[in-house]
Amino acid sequence: MKKTIWKMMLGLMILSLMLAACGPTQTEEAPAVEEPAEEPMEEAVADEPADEVAEESGAEPVTIRALIRPDEGANVSTFAASFEEETGIHVEVDFVGWAEIHDKTVTTLASGGGGYDIVFVPSANAVEFASGGWFEPIDDLIPDGERADWLEAVLGLYTYDGSLIAMPWYAGGAHMAYNMEVLDAAGVDPESIQTWDDFLAACTAIKDAGVADFCFAPSAKYPGNFYYNWGTMVASMGGEFFASDGAPVFQDSTETAAAFQVIQDGINQGVFDPAGIALDDYETLIEFGSGTTAFLLDSTWSVTQANSNSELSGIVDSAGLILIPGNEDIRSGGYLYAGGLGLLSSSEHKDEAKQFLVYLTGAEAQKHHAIEGANLPTRTALYSDSDIAAAWPGFEILSAQLTYGKFPPQFTWFEEWRRSSATAVQDVMSGRLAVDEAVDWLVDETTRINSQ
Repeated sequence: MKKTIWKMMLGLMILSLMLAACGPTQTEEAPAVEEPAEEPMEEAVADEPADEVAEESGAEPVTIRALIRPDEGANVSTFAASFEEETGIHVEVDFVGWAEIHDKTVTTLASGGGGYDIVFVPSANAVEFASGGWFEPIDDLIPDGERADWLEAVLGLYTYDGSLIAMPWYAGGAHMAYNMEVLDAAGVDPESIQTWDDFLAACTAIKDAGVADFCFAPSAKYPGNFYYNWGTMVASMGGEFFASDGAPVFQDSTETAAAFQVIQDGINQGVFDPAGIALDDYETLIEFGSGTTAFLLDSTWSVTQANSNSELSGIVDSAGLILIPGNEDIRSGGYLYAGGLGLLSSSEHKDEAKQFLVYLTGAEAQKHHAIEGANLPTRTALYSDSDIAAAWPGFEILSAQLTYGKFPPQFTWFEEWRRSSATAVQDVMSGRLAVDEAVDWLVDETTRINSQ
């Protein structure tokens, strides 16, 4: 166990160093916000409901509102309830699904905040959201003396114009799972799959053995496609998409076309499920969990559900993990993601909202989020937590995969571009566009979007 923990910590230290080199320069932070001192009367009224205490003191109970993505593992609900019990501050949360949350958030921010105090900031939209000036700097919540306790790369991601604009809540990335029984029946050694050519060869063996309906279901539907399908394929081969000014460069290298070709070949050879054209990353998890497919390329959350959650997966005893394939020059790769919680400048309860931000990203809450919600923590100490490691089969492979990963490009228009990239993949899968035509079309789309 000690060797395993050391390997996990070493991998994450390497990841932080690699990614931090590309992160924005950070300014010195202000002193930390201290927790409010306990009131002398607290012991006497400890058994009374918080709202009754407020009424007796003549103060109105404070309610803070939050707009947050789906509550995996009931992390937010659990700690919002305990936060209210401890502080008397009520937390009202609107949970919005992944397919709608970006547009809902943009509309909310543009309309002045919609009465929200806290808004979820996904890593893909950190620059887009921060550039509008809607978020309050919260450097005081992670003072200089505590910065080493957090993943440096994630802190850098959420630092905009020298200020921290979101508390790092969780981290994760793309991973690959496989069905042990299917591969065994087809005589495929998972350790032999190190390149995408190896992957297609394994798919052919699985098809010939007739042990699964399909080898793989590409998740071509927005929003999961870029992270858990074509985008990560390109990254795993060492490809880049943009120059620093956002100009497209992916047409100048072979990786973009190669990733398109893998998808097209898989469809044409009958080893990739063509229904993936309309499947998001959650739906491909359900398909994999039913035993229909042999491999799953998906998020940290999804692959851990595949081997641990019997309500979503019927193969929990047969789901293993391997590194995402690469090419002859690159062992592996993929895109990382993170989730942050930002404080709106329009908030009327900034002090109370800050208390909740600290509470929900604390060690206890992050440990709960990791075990119950299957999201990697952003506090470094939790990567050596034995309870988290024990709760996640294959945790060592998950940690190792992150050392090969990187965060995606950060442009204000990246979300729109992701939609276009999904369209390009769908056109390749359906045969509407050849590989070279899809590359050319996406170059034109990139230029159009970047010039708006």
